[in-house]
Amino acid sequence: MINLRRILILLSILIVCLTGCSGHIECSSVQAQAKAPSEDGFTGYVVDRKDDSVLVVDPAYQDHGLDGEESRYYPAKWFSNAPDPQIASYVEVWTDGRPENEPYPGQARADKIAVSCPNTPDGAHLSEADAIRGGLYSPDGAKARVPVIEDVQFDHDAGTWTIRIRDAMSTTENQDEIDIKVEDVEREE
Repeated sequence: MINLRRILILLSILIVCLTGCSGHIECSSVQAQAKAPSEDGFTGYVVDRKDDSVLVVDPAYQDHGLDGEESRYYPAKWFSNAPDPQIASYVEVWTDGRPENEPYPGQARADKIAVSCPNTPDGAHLSEADAIRGGLYSPDGAKARVPVIEDVQFDHDAGTWTIRIRDAMSTTENQDEIDIKVEDVEREE
Protein backbone atom coordinates (compact mmCIF):
# COMPACT_ATOMS: atom_id res chain seq x y z
CA MET A 1 0.00 0.00 0.00
CA ILE A 2 2.83 2.38 0.89
CA ASN A 3 4.65 1.60 -2.36
CA LEU A 4 1.46 2.31 -4.32
CA ARG A 5 1.09 5.63 -2.50
CA ARG A 6 4.69 6.57 -3.32
CA ILE A 7 4.21 5.63 -6.95
CA LEU A 8 1.06 7.77 -7.14
CA ILE A 9 2.83 10.72 -5.51
CA LEU A 10 5.80 10.42 -7.86
CA LEU A 11 3.50 10.05 -10.88
CA SER A 12 1.54 13.17 -9.92
CA ILE A 13 4.79 15.12 -9.47
CA LEU A 14 5.97 13.95 -12.87
CA ILE A 15 2.70 15.08 -14.47
CA VAL A 16 2.95 18.48 -12.77
CA CYS A 17 6.53 18.87 -13.96
CA LEU A 18 5.73 17.89 -17.53
CA THR A 19 2.67 20.13 -17.82
CA GLY A 20 3.68 23.10 -15.71
CA CYS A 21 7.39 23.44 -16.08
CA SER A 22 8.26 23.46 -19.73
CA GLY A 23 10.88 26.14 -20.11
CA HIS A 24 11.58 26.54 -16.38
CA ILE A 25 15.08 25.31 -15.70
CA GLU A 26 15.25 26.24 -12.01
CA CYS A 27 12.41 23.96 -10.91
CA SER A 28 13.92 20.88 -12.47
CA SER A 29 17.39 21.59 -11.17
CA VAL A 30 19.51 18.66 -10.20
CA GLN A 31 22.65 18.70 -8.12
CA ALA A 32 24.92 15.80 -9.07
CA GLN A 33 28.46 15.05 -8.05
CA ALA A 34 28.67 11.42 -9.19
CA LYS A 35 27.00 8.84 -11.41
CA ALA A 36 23.22 8.49 -11.25
CA PRO A 37 22.24 6.07 -8.49
CA SER A 38 20.65 2.77 -9.43
CA GLU A 39 17.94 2.53 -6.78
CA ASP A 40 15.04 4.74 -5.73
CA GLY A 41 15.82 7.83 -3.73
CA PHE A 42 14.20 9.29 -0.63
CA THR A 43 11.27 11.60 -1.45
CA GLY A 44 9.57 14.28 0.59
CA TYR A 45 9.34 17.97 1.40
CA VAL A 46 12.31 20.02 2.55
CA VAL A 47 11.06 21.39 5.87
CA ASP A 48 14.24 22.79 7.44
CA ARG A 49 17.81 23.64 6.54
CA LYS A 50 21.04 24.28 8.40
CA ASP A 51 24.18 25.27 6.50
CA ASP A 52 24.47 22.78 3.60
CA SER A 53 22.02 20.27 5.13
CA VAL A 54 18.29 19.89 4.58
CA LEU A 55 15.64 17.98 6.54
CA VAL A 56 13.40 16.00 4.18
CA VAL A 57 10.18 14.45 5.50
CA ASP A 58 8.11 11.96 3.50
CA PRO A 59 4.36 12.60 3.96
CA ALA A 60 3.58 8.93 3.20
CA TYR A 61 3.54 7.45 6.68
CA GLN A 62 4.04 3.87 7.80
CA ASP A 63 1.57 2.45 10.32
CA HIS A 64 3.47 0.96 13.27
CA GLY A 65 0.38 0.48 15.47
CA LEU A 66 -0.45 -2.74 17.29
CA ASP A 67 -3.82 -4.47 17.62
CA GLY A 68 -5.64 -2.11 15.26
CA GLU A 69 -4.45 1.15 16.84
CA GLU A 70 -2.86 3.64 14.51
CA SER A 71 0.69 4.82 15.11
CA ARG A 72 2.12 6.92 12.30
CA TYR A 73 5.80 6.91 11.49
CA TYR A 74 6.93 9.51 8.96
CA PRO A 75 10.34 8.79 7.37
CA ALA A 76 12.61 11.81 7.86
CA LYS A 77 16.30 12.40 7.18
CA TRP A 78 18.83 15.19 7.36
CA PHE A 79 20.89 15.23 4.17
CA SER A 80 24.25 16.96 4.20
CA ASN A 81 25.88 18.19 0.97
CA ALA A 82 22.56 19.72 -0.15
CA PRO A 83 23.04 23.44 -0.80
CA ASP A 84 20.32 24.06 -3.43
CA PRO A 85 16.77 23.02 -2.43
CA GLN A 86 14.63 25.69 -0.82
CA ILE A 87 12.41 24.99 2.14
CA ALA A 88 9.03 23.64 0.91
CA SER A 89 10.50 22.09 -2.24
CA TYR A 90 9.43 18.55 -3.02
CA VAL A 91 12.60 16.57 -3.69
CA GLU A 92 14.02 13.16 -4.35
CA VAL A 93 17.42 12.56 -2.76
CA TRP A 94 19.89 9.79 -3.47
CA THR A 95 22.72 9.11 -1.04
CA ASP A 96 26.36 8.41 -1.75
CA GLY A 97 26.13 4.89 -0.30
CA ARG A 98 27.89 5.62 2.98
CA PRO A 99 26.30 4.19 6.13
CA GLU A 100 23.45 6.32 7.45
CA ASN A 101 23.00 7.39 11.05
CA GLU A 102 19.78 6.04 12.51
CA PRO A 103 18.54 8.32 15.30
CA TYR A 104 15.30 9.96 14.25
CA PRO A 105 15.43 11.86 12.01
CA GLY A 106 18.17 9.93 10.24
CA GLN A 107 21.29 11.45 8.71
CA ALA A 108 22.92 10.77 5.35
CA ARG A 109 25.08 12.48 2.75
CA ALA A 110 23.29 13.51 -0.45
CA ASP A 111 24.83 12.48 -3.74
CA LYS A 112 22.11 13.76 -6.07
CA ILE A 113 18.99 15.85 -5.49
CA ALA A 114 16.14 16.30 -7.96
CA VAL A 115 13.80 19.22 -7.20
CA SER A 116 10.23 18.94 -8.46
CA CYS A 117 8.42 21.85 -10.07
CA PRO A 118 6.07 23.74 -7.74
CA ASN A 119 2.43 23.74 -8.78
CA THR A 120 0.59 27.07 -9.15
CA PRO A 121 -3.16 26.55 -9.62
CA ASP A 122 -5.09 28.76 -12.07
CA GLY A 123 -5.91 32.07 -10.41
CA ALA A 124 -3.34 31.67 -7.61
CA HIS A 125 -0.57 34.18 -7.00
CA LEU A 126 1.51 31.85 -4.87
CA SER A 127 2.90 28.50 -5.89
CA GLU A 128 2.24 25.49 -3.70
CA ALA A 129 5.83 25.74 -2.41
CA ASP A 130 5.38 29.44 -1.53
CA ALA A 131 2.20 28.61 0.40
CA ILE A 132 3.89 25.74 2.25
CA ARG A 133 6.82 28.00 3.13
CA GLY A 134 4.36 30.57 4.49
CA GLY A 135 2.74 27.86 6.60
CA LEU A 136 6.05 26.55 7.94
CA TYR A 137 7.22 30.06 8.87
CA SER A 138 3.93 30.96 10.58
CA PRO A 139 3.77 30.86 14.40
CA ASP A 140 1.64 27.69 14.27
CA GLY A 141 3.93 25.99 11.74
CA ALA A 142 7.01 26.79 13.81
CA LYS A 143 5.55 24.72 16.68
CA ALA A 144 6.18 21.44 14.83
CA ARG A 145 9.64 20.04 15.63
CA VAL A 146 9.66 17.75 12.56
CA PRO A 147 6.89 19.11 10.32
CA VAL A 148 5.06 16.78 7.97
CA ILE A 149 3.32 18.46 5.02
CA GLU A 150 0.26 16.26 4.92
CA ASP A 151 -2.06 18.20 2.60
CA VAL A 152 -2.10 21.44 0.60
CA GLN A 153 -5.34 22.91 -0.78
CA PHE A 154 -6.06 26.16 -2.62
CA ASP A 155 -9.50 27.78 -2.27
CA HIS A 156 -9.86 30.05 -5.29
CA ASP A 157 -13.05 31.73 -4.03
CA ALA A 158 -11.59 32.62 -0.64
CA GLY A 159 -8.11 33.36 -2.00
CA THR A 160 -6.47 31.21 0.68
CA TRP A 161 -4.33 28.13 0.96
CA THR A 162 -4.84 25.55 3.70
CA ILE A 163 -1.70 23.71 4.71
CA ARG A 164 -2.16 20.67 6.97
CA ILE A 165 0.94 19.98 9.01
CA ARG A 166 1.58 17.29 11.61
CA ASP A 167 4.49 17.04 14.02
CA ALA A 168 6.25 13.74 13.33
CA MET A 169 7.84 13.91 16.80
CA SER A 170 4.55 14.31 18.63
CA THR A 171 3.19 11.47 20.71
CA THR A 172 -0.40 12.73 20.82
CA GLU A 173 -3.11 10.70 19.10
CA ASN A 174 -3.41 13.05 16.10
CA GLN A 175 0.29 14.02 16.18
CA ASP A 176 -0.57 17.67 16.70
CA GLU A 177 -2.41 18.12 13.40
CA ILE A 178 -2.42 21.82 12.48
CA ASP A 179 -4.41 23.48 9.68
CA ILE A 180 -2.75 26.75 8.69
CA LYS A 181 -4.40 29.35 6.46
CA VAL A 182 -2.11 31.28 4.12
CA GLU A 183 -3.45 34.27 2.20
CA ASP A 184 -2.83 34.07 -1.54
CA VAL A 185 -1.22 37.45 -2.11
CA GLU A 186 1.21 38.44 -4.84
CA ARG A 187 4.83 37.96 -3.84
CA GLU A 188 6.97 41.05 -3.65
CA GLU A 189 10.34 40.59 -5.30
